[in-house]
Amino acid sequence: MSSPELLGRALAAAPDPELARVALSRVGEDAGAREALAEALEPAARLLGLSSAAADFLVAHPDEASLFANLAPRTRERLLAEARDDAARLGPGPGLARFRRRATFRVAARDLDGAAFEEVTREITWIAEACLEVAAEEAPGLAVIGMGKLGGEELNYASDVDVIFVHGGDDPEGSARDAARLIALLSEPTAEGAALRVDAALRPEGRAGALSRSLPATVEYYRRHAATWEKQAMLKARPVAGDLETGAALIDELVPIVFPDHLEPAAIEDVRHMKVRLEEYVRARGKQAVEVKRGRGGIRDVEFAVQLLQLVHGRRDPRLRLTGTLPALRALADEGYVALADAEALADSYRFLRALEHRLQLVRDLQTHELPPDEASRRRIARSLGLGDAAGLERAYAEHTGVVRGLHERLFYRPLMEAFAGPRAPRPGTERSATEELLAGLGFGDPPAAYERFDALVDPGSRLGKVLAHVFPLLAPALALAPDPDAALVRFQRIAEGLRDEPAAADRLASAPETARRLALLAGASSRLSDVLARDPGTLRLLEGGEPATSEEGFLAAAARWVAGEAPVPAVGRALAGVADAAIGDALAAAGPALPIAVIGMGKLGGEELTFASDLDVVFVYEGEGQAAFEEAERAAEAVLEGLRAAGYRADADLRPEGRNGPLARSMASFLEYWQRWGQTWEFQALLKARPVAGDEGLGRRFASGAEDLAYPESLTLDRIAEIRRMRVRIEQERVRPPDAARFHFKLGYGGLADVTFAVELGQMRYGREHAEVRRRHTLEALEAQAAAGVLEESVALALGEAYVFLNEVKNAMEIDRLVPAEAIPPAPEGQLALARRLGYEEYARQGFLEDYRRITRRARQAMERVFYREDR
Repeated sequence: MSSPELLGRALAAAPDPELARVALSRVGEDAGAREALAEALEPAARLLGLSSAAADFLVAHPDEASLFANLAPRTRERLLAEARDDAARLGPGPGLARFRRRATFRVAARDLDGAAFEEVTREITWIAEACLEVAAEEAPGLAVIGMGKLGGEELNYASDVDVIFVHGGDDPEGSARDAARLIALLSEPTAEGAALRVDAALRPEGRAGALSRSLPATVEYYRRHAATWEKQAMLKARPVAGDLETGAALIDELVPIVFPDHLEPAAIEDVRHMKVRLEEYVRARGKQAVEVKRGRGGIRDVEFAVQLLQLVHGRRDPRLRLTGTLPALRALADEGYVALADAEALADSYRFLRALEHRLQLVRDLQTHELPPDEASRRRIARSLGLGDAAGLERAYAEHTGVVRGLHERLFYRPLMEAFAGPRAPRPGTERSATEELLAGLGFGDPPAAYERFDALVDPGSRLGKVLAHVFPLLAPALALAPDPDAALVRFQRIAEGLRDEPAAADRLASAPETARRLALLAGASSRLSDVLARDPGTLRLLEGGEPATSEEGFLAAAARWVAGEAPVPAVGRALAGVADAAIGDALAAAGPALPIAVIGMGKLGGEELTFASDLDVVFVYEGEGQAAFEEAERAAEAVLEGLRAAGYRADADLRPEGRNGPLARSMASFLEYWQRWGQTWEFQALLKARPVAGDEGLGRRFASGAEDLAYPESLTLDRIAEIRRMRVRIEQERVRPPDAARFHFKLGYGGLADVTFAVELGQMRYGREHAEVRRRHTLEALEAQAAAGVLEESVALALGEAYVFLNEVKNAMEIDRLVPAEAIPPAPEGQLALARRLGYEEYARQGFLEDYRRITRRARQAMERVFYREDR
């Protein structure tokens, strides 16, 4: 074939040298193919070292090895002539299939040698167009409209070819038959395979609609009945074969429909909703980190961002009405709708992701979009992209998807940035009416008022206004995606007015733009905490990581970290407990008890699992004897509770022995006597969380030790297990009204937090004596410890843990606005939507949130029952 040195050099450059060696050997068994490969060893090794599909093709057709002899780009006319020759020589179906595979592998060989991305996708598209044109020659009067990547001249190697058919004549049945024959000719397998996978599902009424419609009927459908996504799809529509005159007439007729003078706010909502549904589908399958097309930061993020901007601005600017993603992105940058640096970064990442997608599909000529799971396959893909190894591919993929996701989230808000944060002189597409349309689409209920507020915020007459204009790309999404964008904007403006009187505020926001985002997120999440910031602008330092000086400031700092996504459930629960502990300590110090006293945290306080409106459950233990000691302890306990209420907490001591009928404080001896003589199972269960939080440390330790002896018995009798089960059932039946509300009562209802805590606490009481490692006050830690100790099934632990985190997030999201306790999902759809948005679901993803809620609570109930009734099976 060639000298060993030339062969070695070619194999070394191949994505997989061993795969290339075997493939070259297989193809080279034919003398003619061997001679052809010898003349083009390096491009052949690169292709065959990646694509087993190419190797199989050349083994079956060794005469096609000559494809490597001339890899230069072909014109559309030359490709059409080649397709016609093959169809005449081998028959239409087999000939076009052979043509498509040969021509595609020829492009791939050039692609792997460094050809420009746009050149590659354009020629792949022309190959498909040649097949369609040959097939359409037997269907006079039928126009083939390319959609999707075909219309955008950006096809993949293994793309479906999306089309719709329009006829100009008066024979609808004949045109439909012609369209069906065209699809069958190209899509049905032959001995050479299928030429193209032609899909006409994007036609009016989808698969239920006529395969071809007349021009007037098609226009009428889009004018009267088309959904937003169907109009969005027409952004890429382009006549590609058949009756091009009729196809061009359709595109002209659709311009005012796709780009109307007035864009309904619902149109923007629909586009975003569709994008969210795609993301949720991928997320539900666990593919968001490996799906190159629809995953987070993937190809779809680029395409949707560009198309949204085209829909918004293309109505007034015809220069944006381009079918290709990259040409449209360039036009958006040239016309000033996207910053040049942003457009270049997005285009660079888009090219990388599409090139990666191409490599994935070349391997077997299959339509795939997922990174392979094994390292060997990732290494082969990495080498084909010049990235060295699997780790290099993973780094590059993470970098580019991160860039895309960040810019995707910013680009949609670009019109607001142009209107409010750009130069004050009007620019194309930034007229007030257009901006108000966009504000409505973003969810603002009063767009004119929102416009005025945004305009006032970025007033260039003040230093703060100039800074807010600079950080506007961070503010706009945070405010627009708030549960109530109008209220968020009002609160943010009120906070900003206070900051104008704080001389250093503008400089601090300018030097730390992320603080502005946290400020906007907090304004969107909480009216109560916005009041604190508006009243005391100095608290801005807490959003920068400054040290809190009071309990209120500590609470604000913890809330700011949560709304910014910087503190998960366990961290925010501990932070809030730490703030509460300090407040209890301050209240006890102010009470000035004249005897040793300790405050014991119970429930969520004891477990360091507070949410934003949790009650503080405490009990008081003192050291002393006689009536005077008792009265002093009672006085101090009352003073502590009153001090906590004055600080804004709801504090009570109802978990003490005898509840509200019992003394507020007891001596250590009295506690021990009560537990031994009258203690009930539920009281011992409550002691699992008992934690000294303030006061005499030695006394607190003694209380905790005594509590532990009772909470973790030598053995848990069947009677006590049954009692715990009955208690859980009784709580749900008696405290959730009406009973059908149990499905949405996330605290006490079906699969709710009570199911999680009862299951975990039953396990602790069963196994805590033998397995000291499960003696944890924090529910999540106790759950993980039980799984690690082997006393809880892994699947059960995962279900309970997921519910614990998710439902506490729900609780926090509902409580943070007004700091009022919440126990159930809002019954009204608008309340559910606001909750979903506060939890980070994209706008109009209420259904996605409810599906997650139902799935997670169902699994939690099943897991709880598995723990509760394991001995009954």
